[in-house]
Amino acid sequence: MIELRDLTVHIDTGRWNETVLDTVNLAVPAGRLTALIGESGCGKSMAAAALAGVLPETARSTGQVLVDGSPVQDRSQWRRLRGRTIGLVPQEGVTAFDSTETVGAQLRRLERRWSLDRACAAAHYPTELFDLYPNQHSGGQIQRAALAAALLPEPGVLIADEPAGSLDTETAYGVWTTLRRYADAGAAVLVITHDIPMLTATGVADRLVLMRRGQVTATGGTGDLAALPDPYVRGFFEPNTL
Repeated sequence: MIELRDLTVHIDTGRWNETVLDTVNLAVPAGRLTALIGESGCGKSMAAAALAGVLPETARSTGQVLVDGSPVQDRSQWRRLRGRTIGLVPQEGVTAFDSTETVGAQLRRLERRWSLDRACAAAHYPTELFDLYPNQHSGGQIQRAALAAALLPEPGVLIADEPAGSLDTETAYGVWTTLRRYADAGAAVLVITHDIPMLTATGVADRLVLMRRGQVTATGGTGDLAALPDPYVRGFFEPNTL
């Protein structure tokens, strides 16, 4: 499993500074799919960056990231973990690739346990797009390519930031099914999403974690959170969600 323990992240760019995560505790257990939800700007993507060891250079943090109960303490550990133990699908899939090479060439070079065909099929990424450069893909296409790249080494932890956000309903359902099966195979899977209707309709997530203003405010199953009296929380499960 992977977890954040009492993690606080402060960003100081020189022009503005802000505490974007405030004493966050977040556990992503093996064999489970955890969905991280909340309004835009609440800290979800920063939490994902912390878990993957890719916080921006302007960030200063306190607290710990633990993998299988052991804290990650330095950059060399992160280099060993990223791509092998921890797979990341960034919010902007295009940032997972070098803009100067075709996506196919880059996927073929990646260290992998899965075959390339298997990873692309699981990610619903069409292999006929291999000869295109990253910026020649649509947002949904490059996001699926980034998912294929993350799946190739078969990491024990998979963190996906809006992996189905730009997809039609049928393809999005296919991506969610892949993520569910990957968790069922034993991986710790964290998915950042705004697609509450999909979570509610499919029950694909074992647990939801709701963030607000840099803090975790509620945790539980879909039904548990929807039944809470807090209007902010309940608003995510009603028409015209936040």
